Amino acid sequence: MTTANTSGDPVPAIPEANATGDVAKIYADIRATQQAPVVNLIWRHLATFPGGLAWAWESLKPLYHSNSIRAEAAALRASVQPPALKGLSPAALTSAELSASDLAHIAMILRTYERSNATNMIALGTLLNRLNGTPSDANATPVPDTPPYQPEAPIDGEMPTLLTLDAMAPSVAALVQDLNRIGARDEILASMYRHLAHWPAYLTLVHTVIAPFGVDDELEQLIKNVTANAQTRAARLNAQLADPTTTLSPKVKDQLGAALAEFFHGPICKMVTIVPLIRRAMPG
Repeated sequence: MTTANTSGDPVPAIPEANATGDVAKIYADIRATQQAPVVNLIWRHLATFPGGLAWAWESLKPLYHSNSIRAEAAALRASVQPPALKGLSPAALTSAELSASDLAHIAMILRTYERSNATNMIALGTLLNRLNGTPSDANATPVPDTPPYQPEAPIDGEMPTLLTLDAMAPSVAALVQDLNRIGARDEILASMYRHLAHWPAYLTLVHTVIAPFGVDDELEQLIKNVTANAQTRAARLNAQLADPTTTLSPKVKDQLGAALAEFFHGPICKMVTIVPLIRRAMPG
């Protein structure tokens, strides 16, 4: 599952630009429902399994309509309390020749991934529970009650081209891969770094700020806390899943479960933790 394909994605995937028919319709529904300008890699990967994308999205759609998945995702985001790292000062960003427009675009990308990663983590956890036959709230470690969902404005803006490693200068590709190693779980390359590779100077500053934080146990413990929190919150939603009209073969169910587990315990739990860390390092 770590072999890159022609889209540059680290796992087999159907890129948004190449999606047609039912896949394109579901992608559009995901963007509109999640109020985000990007379809995350996990959904693009699920589209490669026969019936996988439709099965997953049909199962989860009621949780978006009721806002229950958004409420749990917002609570998960609020639970992430990384240290406020210093370094991305206005002077540092200006000296890197990053304009106000650049910084606004970067901020939009960070907000998009912060919101969508948390939502997708709850979603994946709930789907895993269904595939594994996990009862609602089974073996749940108590977490604080979930506050009522407060509507959030859609994230406006257009995502830049999702660069492949081959499309980057070798030094930038190496930097992106090095960033992805922070927090371990680097078998799947996080798409956010590929989007931010349009601003190599910014990624260089980010690497300088967060790399020291990734060499001790503090980041690992934060990631483990996020994972446990998400598992508990996902278990609360099991009973709300819809019964999809799409059926999966036993083989595809096994493959889908393995893919969901790899993302849940890999790049998504890591990036749910790291994106707030990066955002808090920004001025203001």
